[in-house]
Amino acid sequence: MKSLLNKSTDHFTISTIIILICCSPLFFIIMKHFYAEDLDELIIFRSDEFVADHLPQFSINEISIWNNYNEDMCIVSADEATNLSIKDMHHVVQKPFFNKAEGHEVDYRVFSRNIEIEGKPYILLSRIAMIEDKDLIRTLAGQYGILFLVLFVCMFVVQRIMSKRLWKPFYNSLSKVEKFDLERGNIPKFRNTQVKEFDRLNTILTNLIDNNLRAYNQQKEFVQNASHELQTPLAVFQSKLDVFFQDPNLTKEQVETIHSLYDILSRMTRLNKNLLLLARIDNNQFNETENIDFNKILLKQLDNLKPLAESENIAITTHLSEHIILKANKILLESLINNLVVNAISHNISNGNARIVITLNSDFFAIQNTSDTLPLDKEKIFRRFSRTSENRKGNGMGLSIAYQICKLHNWQLNYKYSDSMHCFVIYFNN
Repeated sequence: MKSLLNKSTDHFTISTIIILICCSPLFFIIMKHFYAEDLDELIIFRSDEFVADHLPQFSINEISIWNNYNEDMCIVSADEATNLSIKDMHHVVQKPFFNKAEGHEVDYRVFSRNIEIEGKPYILLSRIAMIEDKDLIRTLAGQYGILFLVLFVCMFVVQRIMSKRLWKPFYNSLSKVEKFDLERGNIPKFRNTQVKEFDRLNTILTNLIDNNLRAYNQQKEFVQNASHELQTPLAVFQSKLDVFFQDPNLTKEQVETIHSLYDILSRMTRLNKNLLLLARIDNNQFNETENIDFNKILLKQLDNLKPLAESENIAITTHLSEHIILKANKILLESLINNLVVNAISHNISNGNARIVITLNSDFFAIQNTSDTLPLDKEKIFRRFSRTSENRKGNGMGLSIAYQICKLHNWQLNYKYSDSMHCFVIYFNN
């Protein structure tokens, strides 16, 4: 895909070539016209010069000698002029004459005038052969080709430089929009370009970003407030269930109902905690960082999650380098590991060959898990509430939280699918 600058340059180049080619016939006609005018001035000058310098002393006996040695300045009688179809006197005309050098007739520019020699009337013909059209075209083509090339190169360079300068404000605005991060909330400041269209574009972009930023902040505020407000009702709900569960007169159906309510309450509590965590991340409430031994945190989290993996018959294999020290927030790092490992356990296979492979070195941290699902959509997996399967438990927040944690630490979280295994890789960008 071409850039706007290159596309405009291509259009200019094509248009210039077409225009210069179309102008070549006009160039030929104009040059031929001026060439004929120059020849006309020359033959008139020769005729005037003969009349002034030679005619007063000229005799009839000298006519034949003069004509033998002056082919382009000859003296003919009225009858000879009639035979040569010379009718227009004192006007330049174009007529074909036999040219000895060419061996065939060529066009001449001819100027005729009446003169008298020893009292008898004669006609003085001043003429000059013209370059043949094919020779003139060949000569002009070479000259026009050089002019065409020089003009085209100069126009191309000038247009390129001017286009870059003209579109520079646009690319500056585009660069600032590309670097804009909605979560950081810094509205880009666009320069005054002194160009009406660009200034209008920058104003529209500023208003658009400002409106989106306000809407985003309102959404974050709503989620945070709603999550805080839900904490108390959820706690009351759980306490009421605990009290109700202590009743010795509960029937089997009532116990099953209470257990289902506990499951629902547990999912709502996890969702609420995840929303609160994302809200706190969005509000930059985890700025405290320290040097952390990644291995130690990872092994601790794996110990906590080992019973869950064993209950699903999932084997966990680790390939860990020693003493990987990272500057990070401890709470978020624990949440990151927990979310990725739980995701690998929840979305694994159940045929007895389930496994998880964890790799850690100074460059990256990777978690691979077997699965019976197809490759995931890379455009959706890190979105909030995005779930890969309706048959799986979860609220679709785990990978979104992991992505936000990596983004906060300037790490890069990537997903790939290879050999029937899903793989999430975190590059530390050290």
